[in-house]
Amino acid sequence: MKSRYTNIGKTVLISMTTVLTFAACDDDMGNTEVAHQPYVLALGITSSGTTTYYAVTTDNLTDSTHNISAIGQGIEQNGYRDYQQGGQTIFSIGGLGVTSATGIQRDADGFIQEHGNFVFNTTPAGFCQIDDKTMAAMELPTSTNKGGSLTFYTADINTLALNNKVTGTTVAPMDEHEWPYVTGMAHAGKYLYVSYEPMNPNTFTSDYADTSFVAVYSYPECQFVKLMKDTRFGNIGSWNAFNGFQKDENGDIYAMSNTSTANGFTQSPKHSGFLRIKAGQLDFDPSYSFDYEALTGQKVIHWTYVGNGKVFAEVTTRLDAPAWSDADLKCCIIDLINKTSIDVAGIPVHNGNGGRRFSCLAEGSSVYLPIATPSGVNIYHTDITTAKATKGAKVSASFVAGIFRMK
Repeated sequence: MKSRYTNIGKTVLISMTTVLTFAACDDDMGNTEVAHQPYVLALGITSSGTTTYYAVTTDNLTDSTHNISAIGQGIEQNGYRDYQQGGQTIFSIGGLGVTSATGIQRDADGFIQEHGNFVFNTTPAGFCQIDDKTMAAMELPTSTNKGGSLTFYTADINTLALNNKVTGTTVAPMDEHEWPYVTGMAHAGKYLYVSYEPMNPNTFTSDYADTSFVAVYSYPECQFVKLMKDTRFGNIGSWNAFNGFQKDENGDIYAMSNTSTANGFTQSPKHSGFLRIKAGQLDFDPSYSFDYEALTGQKVIHWTYVGNGKVFAEVTTRLDAPAWSDADLKCCIIDLINKTSIDVAGIPVHNGNGGRRFSCLAEGSSVYLPIATPSGVNIYHTDITTAKATKGAKVSASFVAGIFRMK
């Protein structure tokens, strides 16, 4: 492979369900890989309280006899990692002390390799795609004594060059209650939209969970424009899951509120539901509100847009889930336009990945979701048209932190 890192280790919240025997990658193992395999998975392998991440490729997600493994292949990455795709680049974003973001791309021979390395002062709090060429990132101090200013960056998706840096935009008024913890970031029209949860940085209590907050910044100037508030639902998204927003084909942004204890909220004063921001507007759409909890008795935890106003989601099967548990989830197809929800058949009730980003791939009428059960990790393939799922490839890992398709 083109590059390797020595794992520096970290303590994680997710325990291994299976003891894995694993051979570490080294520089001469890349020749066992197959070029141009379309799917890229970020595997988290945990042993003795330490997790190592590996980006690997495969051409098969649906065959239940197929095993996806990092043995003999893959890019090893240090520290805690989250993953997000922009164009034909997968951004590996560090957290919990790792403040860099690395790009994963295909080389001329069709193998994946690391390319570029952005080093931030702190872990990027927000990260989203602007267009076919550009990603935007936002850096937020970790607390009031770390400074009161935001830093915005833009990066070229293909070359991974940093094109612009804007400093000095104040955190205020996002900090008018407690310190803001970013839960989502999206671009539409001339604006960047940032959802957040006001949370006490010492006790992690969510005392202001009864209102939806979205801060709006001009783009590309990255100057504060407006703080949007709505009391129909509570906070948008949840910290560390980066699940506040989904954008549809028209550029409209749907905002999800759950205030679920499963995602770390200490109180749940409002129902789980959806609001909408029409493309480029500076207010929540007063004509749209979807009270999902009133319809189903459940809260949405993770979701991804699959087209035509529909999302694939993991929802709670119990409203009293233990704090930060991300537990007892089932899968549904939610129609945001017609305000309906259909349970997906064939996927067992399961636990998530500890409240981090949703590791899920939507491709045409198919959704691929890695799920860990006592028997191991498998990819489940859901047909959106029938709401039925089948158990697919096995994954030799503790969990899957990201799943993507690259040309």
